[in-house]
Amino acid sequence: MAFSGSDAAFEGFRLVRRNPMALVAWTLLYAVVSLASLFAMSRAIGPITAWGERMEALESQSPSATPEQVMSAFQGFGEVMLSLAWLLPVSLIVTAMLMAAVARAVLNPRAGGFGYLHLGMDEVRVFVVTFVLGILAFVAWMVLVALVVILAGIAGATGADWMWLFMVLGGFAGVGVIIWLYVRLSLAVPITVAENRFAFFDSFAVTRGRFWSLFGMAVIAFVMVLVISMLSWVVTLPLGMMAGAESWTFGSNSDPEIVAAALDVTNPWIIASAFAEAVVYALTVGVMYAPFAAAYRDLKGLGAETPTA
Repeated sequence: MAFSGSDAAFEGFRLVRRNPMALVAWTLLYAVVSLASLFAMSRAIGPITAWGERMEALESQSPSATPEQVMSAFQGFGEVMLSLAWLLPVSLIVTAMLMAAVARAVLNPRAGGFGYLHLGMDEVRVFVVTFVLGILAFVAWMVLVALVVILAGIAGATGADWMWLFMVLGGFAGVGVIIWLYVRLSLAVPITVAENRFAFFDSFAVTRGRFWSLFGMAVIAFVMVLVISMLSWVVTLPLGMMAGAESWTFGSNSDPEIVAAALDVTNPWIIASAFAEAVVYALTVGVMYAPFAAAYRDLKGLGAETPTA
């Protein structure tokens, strides 16, 4: 099967049209996690507010607060943050489940499961692969930032105007290299799901000579995600306002009772807003991830009905 980046970019819409229940499943999963997160945050408002008042009292205390008092206050804050620590791993697990589900839906449309959702070794492998590659991407960005800072320091120290130009060109070149790495590694998840193994760098072989096609595909998919997000504001923005989303801040000027009301999962507007956001998120997940699975399928010459996962 010939590979066309522009054709693969629309695989997410074809996937949703072919199996709309997948969109329902992804929406329900994200909505449940979102509402659970809101509930956990609402339970933390009281302790966070009490901690803020305690810190203000310590700052105005005369004589100054002792180190033991400060440490005790921060220990209380740490306990509150620890109660919310589960949010990060759960969100990462859900993301791995959705990425694997999208790849499975494209590569093996006959696979079982509600919305192709599983929680097994495929998801573990996707989690590990994306985590490792995410760390590598972070390191790459840090190296680029360090390089730009060093060049800026040299330019400032020498006073040479041409060094500033060199710094800008170096920065753009570094961004270009990182984008190239993103594209060359972009098929890691589909390969991992299709071949049931950890595929950290196997994407390099599959994407060889296909950079511009894949880059164009990714740009088209990203633009479609932006369009979906902007169009969704017609629904999500009014719902968010009715739910009190404008008070979702924990600054000194925020009324804890107003913030608590904005996180109250028994409020029908909160539930409606969470589900609307979940529909948009589920659709954007399909639109963003499905093209890469389709690219792997087409580059490997697999048929649309060929079980690979």
